[in-house]
Amino acid sequence: MKPVVVLQNEPEAPAGYLGDALDRRGVPWTVVHMAAGDVPPAIDEVSAVVSLGGAMGAYEEAAFPFLAAQKRYLAACTEAGIPVLGICLGCQLLADALGGRTYRAEEAEVVLAASDATPAGAADPVVAALDGKRLIRFHQDTFDVPPGTEVLAYGGGFPQAFRVGASLGIQPHPEVTPAIFADWVGEGSGRDVALRSGADPDALVDEVVAAEPEVAETAAAVFDAWIDEIVGAR
Repeated sequence: MKPVVVLQNEPEAPAGYLGDALDRRGVPWTVVHMAAGDVPPAIDEVSAVVSLGGAMGAYEEAAFPFLAAQKRYLAACTEAGIPVLGICLGCQLLADALGGRTYRAEEAEVVLAASDATPAGAADPVVAALDGKRLIRFHQDTFDVPPGTEVLAYGGGFPQAFRVGASLGIQPHPEVTPAIFADWVGEGSGRDVALRSGADPDALVDEVVAAEPEVAETAAAVFDAWIDEIVGAR
């Protein structure tokens, strides 16, 4: 099996539970460090692609030139039928790449909360795996889905999932472990975003730590459903 390529947009946003799931399922995978200038492999050399999160906006190509290149890559994979999973920033990049729009939301969202699938989302195995299940949502941007595409889940007044063919975008963070989340809100800009969202960062870390078994179980279900999809597409 060709490897799954994981596009990591910043060091602070690693694969987390996604890497655990790929290892557990025996799926080969490799990380491409986009901000460091690494270049993804040719699309005919990959089984699937995951685009992870990041603090930057999908529209900040001038400050982060790799974002424009990544959008082109995600669009090319989608056109070729190669499965793509975009998570948070990755979801927003995918929306932009396919003709949607990403922009700063009126309010940031930093919560441990459930997303609710639409009827179409409930029929999607990956979206169904997160339906009604609490996961971390950490974003200050939101998106409009590409033309002709419907939202598959909502939460907190935001769209939380959409699909175009084999490409799926999800706003929640099933990959984020309590340790990763604690790093995000411990200090710096991540803590500022959490405070601006109205969250108490320290109390939220305690909540996420207490919910670790639940969050890990949901992450495994989401990623297993996606891995089933990419293995079936071989």
